[in-house]
Amino acid sequence: MKVISVVGTKKTGKTTLVTALVRSLSKHGRVGTIKNMAGHPVDRGDTRRHFDAGADVVIGLGEARLKVTRERGDLDSALAELLAEGVDYAVVEGFKHSGLPKFVMANIEVPNTLRKVMLPELDEEMVEELEEIVLGLEDYRPRSQDQGKTIFYQKT
Repeated sequence: MKVISVVGTKKTGKTTLVTALVRSLSKHGRVGTIKNMAGHPVDRGDTRRHFDAGADVVIGLGEARLKVTRERGDLDSALAELLAEGVDYAVVEGFKHSGLPKFVMANIEVPNTLRKVMLPELDEEMVEELEEIVLGLEDYRPRSQDQGKTIFYQKT
């Protein structure tokens, strides 16, 4: 599974780039996404009431299936889930301090930046260029396979 993270400050086009990458990469295989939702109001309203009543897992059904658990996850466990699902490409929105290779939306400095992107320059040609970068990444290796370190390599 190849993994790329899209990071930036609020309202810089992260979700726009993520959706463009998902559309582009889905031509090459299965794509999964992970979104950093720290502080997101997932557990309020009816879902919160289910948890308060004692539920450990809440599954919402509609046009899709959404599973909410009390378990606090981390990026590594989410990537492991996508890997177990047979996903070929993982597009992560957020986690700017992770060791993931990154496309950066905004003028910020973060580790493992592969390319800075500004929303006004995001067109079909740019998406194809970014797609080629992702296709050239080495596969993700979970921590358990590398003595506690998640390692990402880019092909040379």
